[in-house]
Formats: sequence, C-alpha cells, structure tokens
Amino acid sequence: MKLDSLYPKLISLFLILFIVQLVSYAQDCKVLDPNLLGVYTGDCKNGKAEGQGKSVGLHSYEGEFKAGLPDGEGIYTDEKESVFKGQFKKGKREGYGEYIIKNGMDSVLTGYWKKNVYVGLYETPYKLISKTSMVNTININTQAPKTFPTIEVSIESFIGGVIDVHGENPKPTLTGVVFSKGTYHLMDEMTSQQKKNVYIFNNVIYPATVSFRFGTEEVIVDFYEVKNYKVGIVLRN
Repeated sequence: MKLDSLYPKLISLFLILFIVQLVSYAQDCKVLDPNLLGVYTGDCKNGKAEGQGKSVGLHSYEGEFKAGLPDGEGIYTDEKESVFKGQFKKGKREGYGEYIIKNGMDSVLTGYWKKNVYVGLYETPYKLISKTSMVNTININTQAPKTFPTIEVSIESFIGGVIDVHGENPKPTLTGVVFSKGTYHLMDEMTSQQKKNVYIFNNVIYPATVSFRFGTEEVIVDFYEVKNYKVGIVLRN
C-alpha cells in the first residue's frame, strides 16, 4: 500500500480520536447546578467545571466557575430570558450586579446581593472612610426613621468629664462639621451628660458624606441609606 493512500485514513483516525477525547472530557466535567445541566464547554478541574466556561441547560451561564458552580464574574440567563450580570459565589448571586427582569415590561435591579437575596443599592447602610490617629473607637448603629432622618453624634474621651485634683477635665467638643455630600436642616446640641457631648443633625438628606472634626482630629463617614444613625466616637485623650 502506498504511503500517500494512508494519509487520509490516518487523518480521519486522528480526528475521530480527538472528537472522542473531547466528548469524554466534556462528559467528565460536571456542572452541579441542575438548571445548567446540558452542554458545558470550558475549563475543568478534578472532574468539575472550574475557570472560564459556558453551560447551557434549562438556564445558561457564561463566566467563571469553581467546583462545578458559577463563582466569580458571569452572566446568568433563566428560562424567561431574565439576565443577571455580576458576581456569584457557590452558585448564588453574591456581591454587585445588574438584574434585567423580563416580566412583560422589562425592569432593572442594580445593587448588591447576598446568597441570592437583593440587599439594596448599597452593600451596607454606611461606610467609615477615615479617622485620625487619636480616635480610639467608632461605633455606628442604625434604625428606621420614625419621622425625619437624623444623625446623632456623641463624643467622649478617656479623661473627659473625670474629676481629679485639678478639677473636672473638659469633654471633647465638635469644632466643625462639613457635609461634602447631602445636607441637614438644624443641629441640636446636648451637653447635659457628664462624660460626653451629643450633637443631633435633623432632617438629613441622604446619601451624605460627613466630616466630623474635634480640634485636630477628624472622622469621615459615608451615609448611604435613609435611616437614623447613632455615631459614638471615643478619643484617646
């Protein structure tokens, strides 16, 4: 048999073996979300989808996988063609994303998810941006506003209000406040407590970025959601 006549047969055999290997690889690479069971193409590790890939079943997903589940950035489309573009963890929406919901009239939900549950436009109601070195602790609590939203700030120090041989040590005071975002209507000052001064900012418009200053010390906080906030600040001296 001439060598030239073997080439087509060898090429055909090679292609058949290559296709069989691909099919075997795809079958061995599992996707654990039952809605995505069907055809998977992409990276694989230890018999499960991992890395970049795409799986199409009743639903479809294209993006990052880990241990057989969507994990990382990706795009998930359900049977109604609603689409979530964003972050996943262990097969669930987790983190920031955009959800385009097909329900006769398209609607878009943007923000943060935790374990497939939408938590809001912001991941948390507030965020501490910065504090100077002599600020020891900051505690922030929230509650739903009953009427107009407020920010209540209390300031104390380790020695403020304490009586020693020299008399009563002065309590720290709020020497300045700057709303670089948002605003408020009126501030009430309450100084009747022994060891701390309290200031209440009424009718706050959110989101608000606020710098609280106490002499040379400063605390900056982003307030995102419409709530009543209680900010407790303790200085070191």
